[in-house]
Amino acid sequence: MANNKLKLKQASAVLQIEPKELQNLVQFGVVKPQLSDGTYYFDTKTLVAAKVAFRLKEYLGTRMSVLSKLMDAFLIFESKHPSEYPQYIIFKCQVTAGEDPIKLGVPVRTLGDEIKKRMRRASVYKDLPPGRKRRGWKKEFLQGLREAAEDMGGISEAEILREVRSYRRERRALEITVAAEG
Repeated sequence: MANNKLKLKQASAVLQIEPKELQNLVQFGVVKPQLSDGTYYFDTKTLVAAKVAFRLKEYLGTRMSVLSKLMDAFLIFESKHPSEYPQYIIFKCQVTAGEDPIKLGVPVRTLGDEIKKRMRRASVYKDLPPGRKRRGWKKEFLQGLREAAEDMGGISEAEILREVRSYRRERRALEITVAAEG
């Protein structure tokens, strides 16, 4: 995988995770991106770790303290095996002494492949500060949509513009309903 460095908003777009969810994983120390001048930068290894952590949290409802320990073990494994990811990684968790360990399998290679495919779209998600729009922002926005349409294939510029206008029209439409109960 290429070793691109993405900011949080771009990383969340590549991972298909809400930025707030990714931010929480970072704040609780589950995911450890590189910090430079107060900004976190995610490389591909950190993206894979974040995706694994998010999946464990999402599917198992794992607490952050347990999730942090699982990810520490994952990072140790990853540092010992720096080559390509295996098909599955198996986590073995033993809650108390004398009990059989619980085994959790995570399809790491599949997650890594998903991230590879989505890395091209990171440039569409600019990590810009909120506030007043810059000159030429509409052109940049439409150019990003064109690039995404090329990736999806078979979508014309007219269809893109029609969809953008439709979306804007829906957002402006104010709908108020009143209903009585009981």
